[in-house]
Amino acid sequence: MNILIDGLPTVVEIDGQEYELNTDYRIGLQIMTAFEDPELTGFEKQVVMLNLLYSEIPPNRVVSTELAVKFLNCDQDAKPGEVDGDSARYYSWTQDARYIMAAIEQTYHIDLSVTNLHWWRFSYMFLDLPEDCFFSRLIYLRKQKAKGKLTKEEKEWYYSMREVVDLPEVYTSEEQAAINKFMAQLGQ
Repeated sequence: MNILIDGLPTVVEIDGQEYELNTDYRIGLQIMTAFEDPELTGFEKQVVMLNLLYSEIPPNRVVSTELAVKFLNCDQDAKPGEVDGDSARYYSWTQDARYIMAAIEQTYHIDLSVTNLHWWRFSYMFLDLPEDCFFSRLIYLRKQKAKGKLTKEEKEWYYSMREVVDLPEVYTSEEQAAINKFMAQLGQ
């Protein structure tokens, strides 16, 4: 598919029938925040994705799920939220929402609170934010910190902005229960 020629997708074809997609960027963000939610199981995240993305959920759940993930990844093969094969988490759609909004508004002069954008258009803008915006510098700092390669100046900035830079550890309810059990055993 060539978006310059074909335009942005609004439907998918499954078993010879077309199904309309909810392409608004807000729907994509709702799905992405569901993927970040440790309280939801993988199945529940899939249900959220299908219910939000499709106007009418196709009966072929396997294909509709595959096409939903492909749509959310703008026709790329990466997993949702993964960039350039790097599966490490460097941003949060929830925690960083204000920085993402500000970066897109400053860069593209688009007021996201009143604009309707196709998910792919929003994603392309998000992935092409300039290095000098605060959000891009924040991502860079998180990557450098993860690699253990912060310069002296970056360390100073990190310690002064730690509450903004650090992403919370996200655990499933089962993982949290295991941690709690382990910590209780340590306290005995």
